[in-house]
Amino acid sequence: MIALTRAEIDLSAIRHNVHLICRHVGKRVQVMAVVKANAYGHGAVSVARAALEAGATWLGVASVGEGIALRDVGIRAPILVLGYTPPTLAAEALRHDLTLTVYDLSVVREIGRLARALDRLARVHVKLDTGMHRLGFLPHEAKHAIAEIRNTPGVHLEGVFTHLSSADSDPEYTQWQLQRFREAINGANIALRHVCNSAGTLGYPQAHYDLVRVGIAIYGLSPYAPLPPASPLVAQLRPALTLKTVIASVKWLPDGARVGYGGRYRCKGACRIAVIPIGYGDGFRRAPQNFGEVLVRGQRAPVVGNVCMDQSMIDVTHIPEAQRDDEVVLIGRQGEAVITAEEVATRLGTINYEVVTALTARPTRVYYDEAEAEQ
Repeated sequence: MIALTRAEIDLSAIRHNVHLICRHVGKRVQVMAVVKANAYGHGAVSVARAALEAGATWLGVASVGEGIALRDVGIRAPILVLGYTPPTLAAEALRHDLTLTVYDLSVVREIGRLARALDRLARVHVKLDTGMHRLGFLPHEAKHAIAEIRNTPGVHLEGVFTHLSSADSDPEYTQWQLQRFREAINGANIALRHVCNSAGTLGYPQAHYDLVRVGIAIYGLSPYAPLPPASPLVAQLRPALTLKTVIASVKWLPDGARVGYGGRYRCKGACRIAVIPIGYGDGFRRAPQNFGEVLVRGQRAPVVGNVCMDQSMIDVTHIPEAQRDDEVVLIGRQGEAVITAEEVATRLGTINYEVVTALTARPTRVYYDEAEAEQ
């Protein structure tokens, strides 16, 4: 497919980041590559394969549908569905050998019934709510829940886990969550115990247990933004995604000319305006703030006027060489200039997770291997 607007994904960066994490946690700790939400916008199938090649042994997804999509392309590694699986979808999950998160005993009993009917054994991980206050049994419910699940025919209790809500920002609260987890599972002999997300993996080595679940870090993005990194490993991560488009048109406009819907931007003096074929339909945010700037010929060019669904305008008055079909970088490096996902997130008032995950399916994902290109 010919793609004017594309997200270029360096799979060697994915492998580098996963290898870095594997080395950090050591051989006794397994690594789950979290590839939910289309691998945070990077493309779940290609990222999953690269992560497994680099040493990850598990994959994490949000839903049964995401897990089935990986199975359908032949990925056989263990896959944990981290979100809610209703009984109506449990049979499909079992047919595709997906491991399920459970936090409701009535659902566990139904999963067991379906597993027996299909002559299968349902592998489940119990989720504990130690302070995120989202999904999970509360700590005081853990012992009873674990005992009940162990005694449910057709169900194999494989793991127990929790999720750290503030590992990137609040050490005191994180330590409190870790203490609650330790107390809740005390005496429970369970094969896989896991707590750490990316920030926990980098900042709390004492909590690695048997498995770590790494999302944002495998894409080369910091889990700590906008705070300073809590681990030197952050500086060694390599961002995998570059978002690019091209200039579709360039024209001179007179002083006072109104640009875009609503005419909210007016030229101050004669200005040279370029149109780029990317808009909020691609995940290039319109409001309340936009990306602010893009790169053209290694220089920053401001976004002007309201971002449209399919197109946006930039001011290239100060870049006289800019012309139609020039490359435009929205996230990534061009020459010596760089616009990072973290910078964009700060401008938008959000986090780097949202910046990349919000990219829609329309920008074509183009995969390459920088390491192979350098050989």
